[in-house]
Amino acid sequence: QDPRMLYAGAQFVIRTTDGGHSWQEISPDLTQKPEKTEKSPERDRVISTIAASSLKAGELWVGTNNGLIHVTKDGQNWQNVTPAGLPERSSISTVEASPHDPGTAYSVITAYQNSTPLVYRTRDYGQSWQSIVAGLPDSFMARVVRADPIRKGLLFAGTETGAFVSFDDGDHWQSLQLNLPTSSVRDLAIHGDDLVAATFGRSLWILDDITPLRQIDANPANSEAQLLRPQKTIRTRWDMNQDTPLPPETPAGKNPPDGAMVNYYLKSAPAGDIKLSIYDSQNNLVREYSSIASATDNTPANVPSYWFAPPAVLSKTLGLNRFVWDLRYPPPKTLRYSYYGNHLDYIEYTLADHAVPGETPREQPQGPLVVPGEYSLVLSLAGQTYKQPLTVTLDPRVQVSQDALAQQLNAEKNITAMMAASYGSFEQVVALRAAIAAQQKATASNGAAKELVDALKGLDDAATNAGDGSRTDLGLGSLNRELARLFAMVSSGDDRPADPLEAGVDQSCQQLAKKMAQWREINAKSVPSVNTLVQKYGAGALPVASSSIAAPQCGR
Repeated sequence: QDPRMLYAGAQFVIRTTDGGHSWQEISPDLTQKPEKTEKSPERDRVISTIAASSLKAGELWVGTNNGLIHVTKDGQNWQNVTPAGLPERSSISTVEASPHDPGTAYSVITAYQNSTPLVYRTRDYGQSWQSIVAGLPDSFMARVVRADPIRKGLLFAGTETGAFVSFDDGDHWQSLQLNLPTSSVRDLAIHGDDLVAATFGRSLWILDDITPLRQIDANPANSEAQLLRPQKTIRTRWDMNQDTPLPPETPAGKNPPDGAMVNYYLKSAPAGDIKLSIYDSQNNLVREYSSIASATDNTPANVPSYWFAPPAVLSKTLGLNRFVWDLRYPPPKTLRYSYYGNHLDYIEYTLADHAVPGETPREQPQGPLVVPGEYSLVLSLAGQTYKQPLTVTLDPRVQVSQDALAQQLNAEKNITAMMAASYGSFEQVVALRAAIAAQQKATASNGAAKELVDALKGLDDAATNAGDGSRTDLGLGSLNRELARLFAMVSSGDDRPADPLEAGVDQSCQQLAKKMAQWREINAKSVPSVNTLVQKYGAGALPVASSSIAAPQCGR
C-alpha cells in the first residue's frame, strides 16, 4: 500500500502519512465486545496485531488481545469477523493477510487456559474460517503464521516447540526444525529468500535460501532426482578480517555460506558416483565436484583441524541435499606451504591470523573468483543429467567494471597455468633425482666404472642448477612460490592487476620459460646420454620426462 502510511493500534487504529507529525483515527473501538462478559479491565484491552494487504489498497486486518478480529476493505468501514467458538480469554497473536488473494488471511489465536494450537484460515474476508492445524503438535500452542510471497500455498508456522511448513495452504503441516533448537518461535519474517525466526530465549535464527521450498514438488518422491534452480548469488569475498579462531566450545553466531547454494533431491541412493559440473556462458568447464572424496589432503598439519571447512564432496543422502560452490575455479598447483611460514620446503603460505572455525578453506591459495554473469549447473547420476541456470551478480558495495574483472581473471588464469607448469616440471625433476640417487647407491655397491659415477653426478648437478649458484631443483620450487605470491596479490581485490604486478608476472613467465627450456634440453640430450652408460653397465634406464607440459606464453 502507500509507503508513507504507518498504522498504530491502541483500542482503535490510528494512521499517519507525514511521519507521525499528525495522526488520524480510522476505526471505532475494536476491542469492545457487544456482550459485557469479559473479565479484563477496559484499560487492558488493546489491538495486538495489524496486517495490511499487499494486494488491495484499504484492506486491513486487526486482531485484539481480547479475542476479536475485524477487517475493512476500504480503510473506513469495519466488520467484526471473529471466528465462532473461540476459548475464553483468547488473544489474537497474529493475522497474516495473504500476498496472493484479497480476502484471504490466516490467524493464530492463543488461549492461556488451552495449550492446543489454534490456527485459522479464511478465503472470504472472514465470513467463514477453517481450522488448519493438521500436523502441528496437539499439546503446544501456535504463535505465528506467515505466507510466502512467492509460492502460493507455502506457509510457515512458529509454535511453542519450533518451526513448521505447509505446502498446501495450511491443510497439512510438517516440521521445519532442522538444526533449530527446541524453543518457542514467537515470530517469523520472510526477507528475500531467507526465513528469519525470533525465538523466546534462543536468539535470532535465519534459514538461508528457502528457494528449494518454493520449487520442490509437493510429492518429490515422484522424481528419481531433482536439481533445483539456485537463487541469484552475490559474488563476495570471504571475510579476512579475523583473528586466530576462538576455541570450538565458545558460543558464536555463524555467517551464511559464501557462494552458490546448490540444492538437489535424491529419491534413492545412486549406486555410482554423482557429479556436479559448472559451465560458463561459453560452455567452458569452470569447476567439477564429485561424491568421491579426494585421495589427497592438502590441509596443513601444523594447525588444529577444526579450523577447516569439510571437504567439498557431494552428498548421496536420501532427500534434499545442499552443496555450496565457492564461485571459484580450481586452486592453482602449489607446492608445500605452512600456515605459520615455518620454513617448510619450497613454499610457505601464511594465514595464521585469518581463519574461521569450520569455514577456513583447505587449499591456499584459492582459485580465481568467477566474473559476474550467467552460468549453468549440470548434475549427473545414474546415466541421467539435470540442468539449471545460475546467475552470479557483483557485490553491490564494489564499484568496478566487468572489463576490469575480466582482465583480473585472465591474469589469474595465466598465473595458474604457469604454476601448473612449474609444479609439473618440479615433480619430474624430483622423480629423476630419485632415480639418480638409486643408481648412485647401486653403483657404489657394485664398483661401477668412474665414468658412470661422474655421469650420474653431472646429471644430478644439471637437474639442480638454479642458475644463481644454488642447487634447488632448477629453481622451480622457488619460482612456484613466487608465482603463488603474485597470484595472491593479483587476487587480493576486485580490479585489474596494477602495472607493476603485470610486469612481475611477465618477468616470472620469462624465467619459467628459460627453466623449462633448460629442463627439456636435459631430457633431450643429457638423460639419454647417461642412459647409454647405465645400460652399458647393465643397470635400469633413468626416466625421461614427458614433454606434455606446455611452456608458458609470455607477454602482456
